[in-house]
Amino acid sequence: MAAQEESPQASSLSLLSFQTALCIVPPRHLWQDIDRLRSLYDQAYGRWPPHINLIYPFVPTDRLPDASRLIQEKLNSLKQSPERQDGVTIQSGPAGYFRNRGGHTVHLTLENGTRNQLRYLRASILEALGHDGKEERDYCPHLTIGQTKADEDLRDFLLDKTNMLPAVHWDLDHLVILHREKGFGGSSASKMVIWDAVDLSGNNMSNSDELSQLYSGMSLHGLGTDTDESTSPAEKMTTYEYSPANCSWCPITESPLEPVTVRNNNFTISTYNVLAEFTRPPPQDRYEALFRNILYTNALADVLVLQEVCDSFLLFLLSHKDIQRRYPFVTHGPPGQRGSPPLPSLRNIVVLSQWRFTWTWLPFNERHKGAAIIKIDEIGDLKSSLPAVVVAVHLTSGLSDAAVDSKVSQINSIIHSLDSDYHGHPSVIAGDFNFPTSQEVIDEALKQNMISSAGAEKILGFNCLLSKAHFMDGWVVAGEEPGDTGFDNMLGVGEQGATFDPILNPLAAQYSVKGRPHRYDRIFVRQTGKTSVTDFNFFGLRNDLQCEDLRMSDFASDHWGIRADVKIGYTSTENKASETVSQETALQLTSLPDALSSLDEIVACLENSSLLPSSEDLKSRKAVAATLAQILTEPIRDSSGRDIKTPLVLIPVGSYGLGTWSPDSDVDCLCIGAISSTTFFSLAIQRLRKASALGIRIMRKVKAATGMMLELQSGNIKLDLQYCPAANIAERWQEVSRIPSNDPIFDLSLHSLSKLQPYRDQEYIKRMVPDMNVFRLAHRCITQWAKSSGVYTSKFGLLGGIHITMMLSRLHQLLHGKVGRVTIPELVAMFFHHYAHFDWKNSMVVSPGVQSRYRRSMREPMVILTVHVPTVNVARAVTAHSLRTIASAFKRAEELLAENGARWSNILRDTSISHNKETGAEKFLGAHNSYIKVNVQYWGPSPTQASSLVGWIESRFFRLLNDLDRQVPGVYGRIWPARFTSKDSPDSPDDGETEYQGCYLVGLERLADAVNTGADKEERLQTLHATITRFTASLHEESKYFDPTVCWIDATHVKQAEVGELKLDLRNWGGQDGVDQMVSDFSEDDDEEDDLDGENEARDTLLGEAHAGGKSKLHSRNTPLPSKPTGANKLRPAADVISRLRWDPKIDFGDFLVGYEDRFLGVKEMPLSRWKSEQTDEEFIPQHRIVYFKRKSDGRRVWDRETKKDEIFGSGVGGCD
Repeated sequence: MAAQEESPQASSLSLLSFQTALCIVPPRHLWQDIDRLRSLYDQAYGRWPPHINLIYPFVPTDRLPDASRLIQEKLNSLKQSPERQDGVTIQSGPAGYFRNRGGHTVHLTLENGTRNQLRYLRASILEALGHDGKEERDYCPHLTIGQTKADEDLRDFLLDKTNMLPAVHWDLDHLVILHREKGFGGSSASKMVIWDAVDLSGNNMSNSDELSQLYSGMSLHGLGTDTDESTSPAEKMTTYEYSPANCSWCPITESPLEPVTVRNNNFTISTYNVLAEFTRPPPQDRYEALFRNILYTNALADVLVLQEVCDSFLLFLLSHKDIQRRYPFVTHGPPGQRGSPPLPSLRNIVVLSQWRFTWTWLPFNERHKGAAIIKIDEIGDLKSSLPAVVVAVHLTSGLSDAAVDSKVSQINSIIHSLDSDYHGHPSVIAGDFNFPTSQEVIDEALKQNMISSAGAEKILGFNCLLSKAHFMDGWVVAGEEPGDTGFDNMLGVGEQGATFDPILNPLAAQYSVKGRPHRYDRIFVRQTGKTSVTDFNFFGLRNDLQCEDLRMSDFASDHWGIRADVKIGYTSTENKASETVSQETALQLTSLPDALSSLDEIVACLENSSLLPSSEDLKSRKAVAATLAQILTEPIRDSSGRDIKTPLVLIPVGSYGLGTWSPDSDVDCLCIGAISSTTFFSLAIQRLRKASALGIRIMRKVKAATGMMLELQSGNIKLDLQYCPAANIAERWQEVSRIPSNDPIFDLSLHSLSKLQPYRDQEYIKRMVPDMNVFRLAHRCITQWAKSSGVYTSKFGLLGGIHITMMLSRLHQLLHGKVGRVTIPELVAMFFHHYAHFDWKNSMVVSPGVQSRYRRSMREPMVILTVHVPTVNVARAVTAHSLRTIASAFKRAEELLAENGARWSNILRDTSISHNKETGAEKFLGAHNSYIKVNVQYWGPSPTQASSLVGWIESRFFRLLNDLDRQVPGVYGRIWPARFTSKDSPDSPDDGETEYQGCYLVGLERLADAVNTGADKEERLQTLHATITRFTASLHEESKYFDPTVCWIDATHVKQAEVGELKLDLRNWGGQDGVDQMVSDFSEDDDEEDDLDGENEARDTLLGEAHAGGKSKLHSRNTPLPSKPTGANKLRPAADVISRLRWDPKIDFGDFLVGYEDRFLGVKEMPLSRWKSEQTDEEFIPQHRIVYFKRKSDGRRVWDRETKKDEIFGSGVGGCD
């Protein structure tokens, strides 16, 4: 009995079975690149995994248990042996081949060290199986890639591709025993599956979880089997992105940091067959011409689909900086470089894009054929938020029944994939369809029996096949003839719009059999919703070649390229840059020196200036905003304890909402809800008091020109809370940014639209700016430069955060449309160059694609417009003098960029290389011969009053600058936007300090063209002193802020020597507030009677709203409605009428007059177009003086305050509003 048990060891096991094998199988994550080639070239693909044979043929199937046991025992003994080897490392080497019957087998070799280790391992196992001393010199371990015919060019072609595979490297820790499983997947095919696995320490792994993870997706004996691979599902592929920092194309392995949503509903797509040639090596004489055609103006697109791309052309294309900038995302990296695998076939589909995408490969039944399915998350349907899908194709060529059937089958596979995986997505199919369109060629093929009548019907029914799936042909919808009109009479049926034209293209003639034109290349757009093709053109045409005597080498390809503009969904003002806007100012991007191209120095500068928030800053602000939202949006309950459903949302806006904030920035919050403003603030104050333990305190209640605002504080974080009453907006706030501007949901009062505008503009910018990370860092750079240059702070009539935001977002969009992706250093440098040469007098800063009816006044030297209505010039406080200051700062920044050895640390601090220690303020103190010095002193007890004083006086300096411009010609005044104090003053306020003293300086400079006679000088000086006196007097007259018992203000004209030794006043006089604000200290007793029952008031109001169907002005259920005569509805205010007349596109704004009461002359009229709503405007008239609105065309009064007549809204007498 014992002898029988020892028999497997005593006698050798037969090694003649081709049903089993002892192999080394790479871990599953190493398969993809290898299997892309094996799937096309290896006859064993699908039946064998990628493998290195150790022993094949192996033992009979019934002896596998014995063989496995013997191998385990041998490996265990080797591990315990003092002469044991170190771990085996598998390292692939160069490609190799050996001849076989009828051809060659191409494989990956292994490095010498790996080969020797495997030979020793194999010899030890053979010894255990009873084959000791078997000759090992013929054993050559390798990993097969594929087979070719006995053709040296084909062999070398596959060798080249194999050599481009990324090197395979892993530590071998187990061997795999395979056995052949017949009838796999219900078919007659056989397949090698894992029977067992043994690690090198001699342990069995057949039930190991590690084995399942290593070979996930492969059939494992005893571990379950997967679905049949013959179904050929779409395979997830890797997208490559060009990294300027690494100067290379890198695979995208991580998801974006921020959630990606649809941001654009218009895009362009181009498709171009670049003609692969079969000679080796492939000729490159056409590459430059192809490159020019791809970057030709009428070829540029958001998505570029290329067919017949070979490895050498892709390497050439991706090495160009213009391609890296224009199309930073691509389906395939440079073959053989930095781990990028080769293209699988000779003729390949490659897709390039301006936008990040994910993609899958949908294989067809025919080898080397498939479709690339591209999903672009940032382009799609704004309403449904479904991203666009582009299917790139190159269908089977040929004019035979088999070829036509293949094409039809491939189209059906694409449609099925779109319907099942991308149902409802906006979809485009683009590429070379290879369907013949020339009726003459089809008829000739029928005559010669090349194709059957059924096949011809399928060709003619191709359009119908796609039409049934709701796809429209872009050329049919919006295309024109591509060729020379002189050849139109030579075209037959089906030859119009040809992209393959042997008549005009000699390359096409060389490859054409019949010599007739065909429209092989198509762009089909699926008609979902309102998707349409708005434009269609050809590129790479004969007409584009700028020479008369054309040679064959002048033609880039045998195909013309085509491009289509696709619009998805509704028409929006927020589209890409229009042609007129993009050409408004020349955008020529210049290369930067290496010292300025680095991002590291920019980041270091921002960190040193404390403009970059830390991770702790991010967490604390996020937590405070979440706490505030929790307090304010807590449900309101009725008397029975049930929640009253009312929409109320809190949205961060401003710099925090955009992500451009710095650690000392306030957090601006906008609440949107269905209740009135009065009710909201009563409720907010009451709730914030009750939740004071959560750390958010009410600092002040501010009444500004734009309405009520609460100033809050949590620790060192300040918050501004505003409210917008808009019930429908609150209910649909997540989709507000995607709703078209003319939607009835925005039929709101001017007040509500103004409050909502920052959020709408913010979401527009976040959606339209190409790269928000680039934008945010560039914004911080420009902010740092503006502060150092003394041109930052909008209340002084200089730049502010909103100015930089609108200017930078506009430029970023224009650059992206013209040159493609830009780096942060390039964007910042271009910002300085572009706006240094901007024509401020005749041009306005308007977001690309936004149509504005804004009427610029003569008193607006700088115009920077918001996006949404009501359109506002955010630079309305800029005077002619402050514009001169800003423009000079831009030009100086441009000069600093051009200095030899320039560095960002100098540019952002506004210092020259030779004077890099002098700050901007120090330079200002010595830059002018004389100054206007405005002294401010405060000795009162209230910090709030001190803060109010500072904010008020700073908001009045634009008046002084305006008066200088108008009344003192020839003199330029430049204000430094900060307060100075004497050098011996403390840098920070002492505890309990209540006395402050400081000054503001306006540097004076005589303009070059000013008349300079003695008399003129004296007159100019007298006028200057009179202007200063009037300015001082106007400040003293504003008793709301100026109290001579606690403060004093005076202004004088002083020479530079009389300014004294000054420094910047870094003390905070209690905070600085804006213009026209009535600020009061907020205490626990403030408004106690009003707020005592705030929750009950809000509850009653909401119950009334629910009872009346959600109207904005409602009563409680239990409150009796006051009786009133029929038709006594409240008259809509004049502000609402102005808003409706101004923004309703159906109303002619210029056809109306405003009747208003003049205090001296009685009722007067003026055109509505001249009416000023800004309180700071000199022509401002309070709206309560408006008496009526009249139509000029017929003299009819459409709104009358006295008679309560309203034909605009239907309110007032006889109306129902």
